[in-house]
Amino acid sequence: MKPLVAVTAWKRALPTFWDPHTLLFTLDEHYIEALRRAGVVPLLVAQPDPEDVDGILDAVDGLVLTGGGDIEPVAYGAQNDGLSRDTDPRADAAELALARGARERRLPTLGICRGMQLLNVALGGTMRQHVIVERGPHRPEPTGDFDAIKVHGHDIDLEPGSRLAALFGRTRRAVNSYHHQAVDRIAAELRVSARAPDGIVEALEHTGGWDCMGVQWHPEKTADGTDDVLFAGFADGLEARSAFGLERVGSVAGRR
Repeated sequence: MKPLVAVTAWKRALPTFWDPHTLLFTLDEHYIEALRRAGVVPLLVAQPDPEDVDGILDAVDGLVLTGGGDIEPVAYGAQNDGLSRDTDPRADAAELALARGARERRLPTLGICRGMQLLNVALGGTMRQHVIVERGPHRPEPTGDFDAIKVHGHDIDLEPGSRLAALFGRTRRAVNSYHHQAVDRIAAELRVSARAPDGIVEALEHTGGWDCMGVQWHPEKTADGTDDVLFAGFADGLEARSAFGLERVGSVAGRR
C-alpha cells in the first residue's frame, strides 16, 4: 500500500450555485499533485474536533499542514495587535492538536507556510504578527495582480549541515514568497534551517528523533519541479518509518 497522509484544508467563502459566499473546505490541487508525484495518497482533513484527532492520526502514516490564514495570537500567549487577519480559532485548535498528536506518534510531518508557523506554535514558539517593509525581501503583498504574486520571491540561505541543505544539495536558492507574518521565538525542539537575507526564518526542522520539517514558502507552486525534493524527502521518511515496523494502527499490518 502507498503511504496515506492527512492533509489539512482551509475554510473559505467562495461562490457556488447555492450562494456567492458559500463556506467551503478547500485545498489547492498543487498540494495533491506534488504528494501524488512523491508516491503518497493524500487524505483531506477538514478542521476535525480535537477529540477526534487521535483516531485520524492512528489511521494515517504522516501529516501535511498546509497554508491558510493567520494563527490567532492567543495560541502563543499574545494579543491580536490588529494586524493578524483571517484567523480561525477552530482551525487553530484542530491543527495544533494534529501537530502535537503527530509529535507524540513521531509521524513524519511537513508544514508549509501557515503549516510551518503552526508547528512552531504547537511546540511552544511565537510569531511576529507583521513583518512587511517597503524595501527588502519581504515587501508589501501584491493584491489583485496574480501574475505579480507568482513572481514575488527572493533568495534564501540554507544552513550548512541541515537536512534541507542536504535535500537540495546547496546552501542558497530562490523561493516564492507570499506571507506577512513570520516565526519569532523558535520552539526549543526546532532549529532554523533557512533564512531570508533580512533574517526572516524560512525553514525549520526538528532537532530530535521526529521527522518534522517546515518551510515558509510554497514548494507545491514551484513551476520547474525543483521543490519536488521536499516531497520526495517527506515520502522517504514515511517509507523509513514503515521499514521499522511502525505502520499506522488502521493499516492491515497494524490490525494483525
